[in-house]
Amino acid sequence: MKTDKKQAKLYQITNKENSLYDFTLSILNRTLGMFEYKNLPETLPQVEIEKRLQTKGHATIYQYKNNLYVTTGKLNGQELSPYNEPTHVNINIPAFNLSQRLEIGTQCVVIYNDDMKTGLLDTISKHGTLMVENEITMLLSTYNARIQTLISAGTDQTISDAQKYLSQIIDGNLGIIGENAFFNDLKTHNAQSAAKQDMAQLIQLQQFYKSDLYNELGLSSLNNMKKERMNIDEVNANNDNIYPYVDGMLKNRMIGIKMLNKLFNGNIEVDYSSTWKDKADNRNTPKEEPNKVDEPKQEPKQEPEQKQETKEEPKEEPEQKEEKSE
Repeated sequence: MKTDKKQAKLYQITNKENSLYDFTLSILNRTLGMFEYKNLPETLPQVEIEKRLQTKGHATIYQYKNNLYVTTGKLNGQELSPYNEPTHVNINIPAFNLSQRLEIGTQCVVIYNDDMKTGLLDTISKHGTLMVENEITMLLSTYNARIQTLISAGTDQTISDAQKYLSQIIDGNLGIIGENAFFNDLKTHNAQSAAKQDMAQLIQLQQFYKSDLYNELGLSSLNNMKKERMNIDEVNANNDNIYPYVDGMLKNRMIGIKMLNKLFNGNIEVDYSSTWKDKADNRNTPKEEPNKVDEPKQEPKQEPEQKQETKEEPKEEPEQKEEKSE
């Protein structure tokens, strides 16, 4: 099977826009499975709902020929609400040749991703930008690490000879130089840079950026900068910081699904899925562990006292034996 050249080409890390776009898709591929829906009709795919919620901040559920569908729609009618909330949504569906202005709550339902109706793109883009920039820095640091020695030559002939010599070394052949003028005209310089980045620090920084993003998305990812020193209280504090955002996302979905079931007589359910549900169910468990951990620590303190009592008894026995011998 012939390999497609397009598939085998090098990835252009220095193209920031493409790198950020690919990074965003990579994160969305994970977060689109953050929630699990039950009893959805075939015309209402879960992934289509989540795509709009996470990228646009809202999703409009409407009915067409007794089937439910999802679209984004343009929210409007805020002037009719005392809290500037949208009351209508304009939908345009070319596949159905459908263009309507629907009233929210009576003709359609709008589900929001979060209380601010913003979605995840801004959060992903912020962290993605930092990670893309750091990746480029790591790439440049990798390039600079290759340059151990700089070579300068005064003539074109010396340059050509030096290139041939290096090519032979790269190919695994022993290079031979037969001209004395070559050495006289060639100079080498140490390429040590005072501004050389420590690759380990760059990798740690990349892990921190990724960890910070995962925390915002409800995944407790403790970065390696301090993981060996994290105690239970710090883990609990970290959990308290990350869950309100994803809990708000679930709350908004549950409110929207409740309205959907009421309007269209459905029985749809929504909850966390897989990893997020496990973490939500167990989030309070670590808070009970400090008491369990402290109990064993008190036992060793009592053991030395018992040992001291046993040491005193043998001291009295020799005295009694001496009295008997007398």
